[in-house]
Amino acid sequence: MSVLSIVRIILVFLLAVLISVVLGTLVQTQVNLADLTAIDTPISTDDRLQATGHDLLRFTPLMTLLVGVSFLFALPAAEVVSRVLKPMRVIVFFLAGAVGILVAFRALDWYAPPPVLIAATREWAGTLAIMAVVGIGSALFGLITRPKARRGLRVLG
Repeated sequence: MSVLSIVRIILVFLLAVLISVVLGTLVQTQVNLADLTAIDTPISTDDRLQATGHDLLRFTPLMTLLVGVSFLFALPAAEVVSRVLKPMRVIVFFLAGAVGILVAFRALDWYAPPPVLIAATREWAGTLAIMAVVGIGSALFGLITRPKARRGLRVLG
């Protein structure tokens, strides 16, 4: 593997983490705000924008750590599985990212004070929503790093 290939994989990894973190942060903010509106707390558009900006500044470091570490384990595992399930590569990567962040959330909750550290993951709807957007970032990694299809007759190798 060339240095250029390694750099490309690292850059695609960082892009996948960035997309997952931003989308995950946006989802967790909106889930939390939806929980507040469910108990009749008035939230204006300005409040929503302010909360979103605040979370993009304050929550992203934790989310980056969770997504980055989970991807360090999930993406290589997905690569191995996708070699067997070649036509399902993007789905395998999506599921790997989604399950990876779920494991990260559960590990974090195990060490954090009860009930959960990230309020949006208290209910399954919020957890599944964040798993889905992290899965999108992971699937993007799988799509961009897809091996080139070899075409033609291969005689000697």
